[in-house]
Amino acid sequence: MIVFCSSMALPVQALTIDKDLLTTQLTSEEITIPFPSDFERWPEPVISTTFGTNTASTGDATGHMVNGVKVIYYKPLIWGSVEADFTDFKTKVAETLNDPRGWSRAGLKFIEVSSGQDVNVILSDPASLGATPGCSADLSCTTWANQVIINDIRWREGTEASRAGGMSTRDYQHMVINHEMGHWLGHYAHVDGCTAENGFLGGPAPIMVQQSTGLRGCTGFNAWPLEAELWTLR
Repeated sequence: MIVFCSSMALPVQALTIDKDLLTTQLTSEEITIPFPSDFERWPEPVISTTFGTNTASTGDATGHMVNGVKVIYYKPLIWGSVEADFTDFKTKVAETLNDPRGWSRAGLKFIEVSSGQDVNVILSDPASLGATPGCSADLSCTTWANQVIINDIRWREGTEASRAGGMSTRDYQHMVINHEMGHWLGHYAHVDGCTAENGFLGGPAPIMVQQSTGLRGCTGFNAWPLEAELWTLR
């Protein structure tokens, strides 16, 4: 079933993936956590492009052009035992992804689907997330396998740095969804704070600053991508 954000009918278009070939490229050492039975793996990005302070990589673009709008299909999932309400999580993810302050300003529309997804948006307990290659149990994470993974504790409580800076839990939720989705959209590298060299000196934190651990010279926490960040490789 598709969850529509407007009355316009948008078809689901699954990507064509050679899953047998892809499986042979994955070793048992690389697969170390119990994936849901309906989880679908996607190929690793292979082409590298540099944008200012960010280095991004992508394979074939995954956005689907529908009536002049680039549509991203996503599927919400749960890993492990979480305390946050999953229905509330899905509602807030949809609100954030299609908020006019967010990545929609880059010409994107996000639609929740139950299959044929381009990316999984996962609410995970810290232990499952910590067992994911390249991630830790302390923060949220995005991986090459098209997984945007949100840490259940961080979703419910934010971080010490965000709370000390006066960021509300809802703004933290906006921020972490936008930040991790930003990685998937092509902003693979973090912006290293606000400096004269990167042009952000004296302003609020770009969304791709790792605000969960601090401001790194920026003037305030920020939950939304800045104008200079409104590019995507998807």
